[in-house]
Amino acid sequence: MGEGYGFHARDGVDSHTLITSTVTQVSITEDAPVQAPQSGSTSGPAPVAWWWLVAASALVLVIVAAVLVIWSIRSHEQRTTPYRILGDVTGLRLDVGDADVEIDGGATAIEMTRIEEFSFGRPSTGEPRVENGTVSVVSRCPEQVIGSCRVSYRLTVPDNVPIVIETSSGTVDLAGVRASVQITTGSGGIRATGFCGFSLRAVSDSGDVSTTSECSADRLELRSRTGDVRAVVPAARYTIDAQSDTGEVRTRGLVPSEDAPFQIQALSTRGDVTVAAAA
Repeated sequence: MGEGYGFHARDGVDSHTLITSTVTQVSITEDAPVQAPQSGSTSGPAPVAWWWLVAASALVLVIVAAVLVIWSIRSHEQRTTPYRILGDVTGLRLDVGDADVEIDGGATAIEMTRIEEFSFGRPSTGEPRVENGTVSVVSRCPEQVIGSCRVSYRLTVPDNVPIVIETSSGTVDLAGVRASVQITTGSGGIRATGFCGFSLRAVSDSGDVSTTSECSADRLELRSRTGDVRAVVPAARYTIDAQSDTGEVRTRGLVPSEDAPFQIQALSTRGDVTVAAAA
């Protein structure tokens, strides 16, 4: 955590004890070959003994696997950890792997809740850090053969705080955000409702991308390789670039204008593309 910043920690599942630590500018409140034997030239009971050995080994493996599964189930935990970030925040960056993200706008401070499920006492990483006014979260689940780990983030954010989000398979859902936003996902879908910011760039490899704007953004850039792309915007003059290689392209209630003050780019390789005026 950068100099001049701090956090308050509160951790637990069902009950939380608030621990407070104050800093000058920003504070965070938090509200783990079996080798076959050589066949001899003499006949006898060796093949029978060999199959008994194979059967016994298989039984041991089944028992071990069953024990690990039971242990995983019995060690399953769910943890909810809240944070409150106070002070002069100039940006928010989330790099959260396969975690889902939900963000609501219009708050007076950044409030974040991390909800995680894990086994064998191995939770995810992902404590928020503040550096030069930017709140950053990098979250990953531990690598494991058996067991589970799942994380999601729910946030409320003030207006005019730029947001950058990156996930691999996690979905991103925004509601009422009034800020410039950049979102990149692998297979996760992206949805923004009530958006009113300077720009929105939402790119997914295979997820659907949709936005419903409350005001006309200077630039909307929506892309997906295999998913559908949909933009619903207030009636106004837009330059519109709507394309799909194999899907359908529909523009409703809007007349593209080359000298318009607002820009919409909606692209998909295989999915359908829709750009429409709000009813």
